[in-house]
Amino acid sequence: MSLQPLSNQKAEIEFRKKLYLQQVQGEALLHDEFDSVRMENILEARMKKTFDQMVLLRDRGIPLSPYIEIGAERGQRSLVMENDVGASGCAVDLSYHLLKSCRHYQQAFNKSKAPIRVCCDANNLPFMTGSVPFVFCYETLHHFPEPAPVVQEIYRVLSPGGFFFFDEEPYKKILHINLYSGKKIYSREHLTRSTARKLLDRLFAAPTCNEVEHGVIENDEISITQWKSALAPFTKKDVQLTASENLSMKEDLFKPFNYLKLLLLILLGGKVSGTCQKTSPGSPTATPVLETLICPSCKLAHIEAGITRTDTAFACTRCFNVYPIFDDILFLFTPDKLAELYPEVRESCMATGRQTAIMTPSPHIRAVR
Repeated sequence: MSLQPLSNQKAEIEFRKKLYLQQVQGEALLHDEFDSVRMENILEARMKKTFDQMVLLRDRGIPLSPYIEIGAERGQRSLVMENDVGASGCAVDLSYHLLKSCRHYQQAFNKSKAPIRVCCDANNLPFMTGSVPFVFCYETLHHFPEPAPVVQEIYRVLSPGGFFFFDEEPYKKILHINLYSGKKIYSREHLTRSTARKLLDRLFAAPTCNEVEHGVIENDEISITQWKSALAPFTKKDVQLTASENLSMKEDLFKPFNYLKLLLLILLGGKVSGTCQKTSPGSPTATPVLETLICPSCKLAHIEAGITRTDTAFACTRCFNVYPIFDDILFLFTPDKLAELYPEVRESCMATGRQTAIMTPSPHIRAVR
């Protein structure tokens, strides 16, 4: 299975930094991306949708706390979890700058509590196996060459009986021919086009967006077969295919009622979303997220070693690697990966002595299952 290459991770970090500078700091860097006012309006709508969906999940008896949000970007949905849903947990993202912007949006939307924020690699989630009852993500899994490796990590960290919720992920359009280049998804030309023209573009236009131009993976070619394979570890699955916003069609992927509708959806492409449950043996857990953190370096050696808080960092109880807290964000990359992705953070932390700590070994160490 293909993992997200380092080059794409660097590109994503740089692109998200530009979004932060434009939408939080007010710099005009990307003429066809949203400004600060428009971005806040979009985030407000996303937060309302998140609240409505999480209430429905809670009403179905799905435990929402503790949670991990993968690809949390600005933390807007985790802000909803912390302040409006009564859950507590962790917002995870590769982008330090978008995680940093969570404080800005916390003030903008008058939220009293912020989530724990962890900057890390979704392919190497620094959480104990079987430790968290609820993991969710929006518009995240298509930023990888294929979703399976990340879903496997999500499945690993879920506690027995835990749930994974995902939404707004694309799947491959079969009825599609690239006859011309479409307008960028956030451009004024695209947003003001008629419904008929958007449908025409959907069938015949090659998609374009700033992410791709900046080297970010935008994988709209994830096939139905790949989605089924990625979700295969879950024995209970409620997954829906939904047509584009221009067509009101929906059908269950694994237990379809109308096979003709399912075929049409597969041909036209659209969005996939759903709720999956891990039904492996064991008892559900509700351990606070901070107590489930593990050393990413030891995890690569198939050992789960706990990390303990010092004044300005967390340190591994086994290998003694130190993981810095910078702008209230915990960086949980291996030292080599941190140096590759965030050399400025590593240098700053070394200059302030955050890379040294005296630790006492802890029994909180186990092999990765």
